[in-house]
Amino acid sequence: MTKIEEDLMVRIAWLHYQEGITLSEIADRFGLSRPKVTRLLDKARRSKIVRFLIEAPNAHLLSLEEELKKVFLLEDAVVVPSSEEKDVAYENVGKGGAIYLYRVLRKGDLVGVGWGSTLRYMADNLIPKEEVYDVRFVSLAGGLTVGSFMNPYNIGERLASVYRGECYYIHAPNVVESPELREFYLAERVNRKTFEMAKNARLSFLGIGVVHPQFSTYIKTGFIDTQDMEIIRRMGGVGDIFGQFYDIEGNMLDLEIHRRTIAVSPLELRNMPNVIGLAGGVRKVEAILGAIRGRFIKILITDELTALKLLEVA
Repeated sequence: MTKIEEDLMVRIAWLHYQEGITLSEIADRFGLSRPKVTRLLDKARRSKIVRFLIEAPNAHLLSLEEELKKVFLLEDAVVVPSSEEKDVAYENVGKGGAIYLYRVLRKGDLVGVGWGSTLRYMADNLIPKEEVYDVRFVSLAGGLTVGSFMNPYNIGERLASVYRGECYYIHAPNVVESPELREFYLAERVNRKTFEMAKNARLSFLGIGVVHPQFSTYIKTGFIDTQDMEIIRRMGGVGDIFGQFYDIEGNMLDLEIHRRTIAVSPLELRNMPNVIGLAGGVRKVEAILGAIRGRFIKILITDELTALKLLEVA
């Protein structure tokens, strides 16, 4: 039995036996037939996996997921174990993203992808799915000038190779020198087609940035200096998606850098289905709250301590 099958069985068992969700509702939620759900429950009982996993220390994460969905009106949520080590915490959230992608991905899908450390860990922990192939992945933002580990080009290539598909890129930096240069890149035919694809993705995976001089990717890449970041913070900025900053209520800030940014905007994300935000760490609580309240994301993948803090603040 694979880890994915085990994970699916315990989730179905929890929803049915602990939350009282009907077999039909579970089938709809996971995109399965009702007989398939019944067979999984039978298999869980025969193998005693239900009793073992529901009594396991991490079984409470499933109830946390349900609480997040109820409180924040999310379409779905995944909660993974926390870690005191930053890189391990990011990797755990990335693994959660890989499991979620495996669960929902279909043959021939169109998937939008962002960039960042968490997305890279997701890409590195993907699990091939024999019946799923010919998947198209498309960048949601221009590339970074440094940091190949988390660049959208590398992440997209990894995703496409695992699921035997293609990846389409925005051929431009994420942030350019002037609004005029941004318009030049957006007018390129290949970029216009890529943006159109991105806005029509059935699934979109993205990271959530934080307004902090020590942890912001935009300071590390040189797109913003420490002084500008402090100005954004004083304006009420708490987080960003592809370098587009917002406050804790999900209101976009009026910033000059936005007019130089080449990416799908958070306001456009509102109209796209199945937008999945991957973010962990208590320092990102306000950024996650802003993204949820702004309706920039509809599905959240995070860690246990962050989930608890989100619920406490809410």
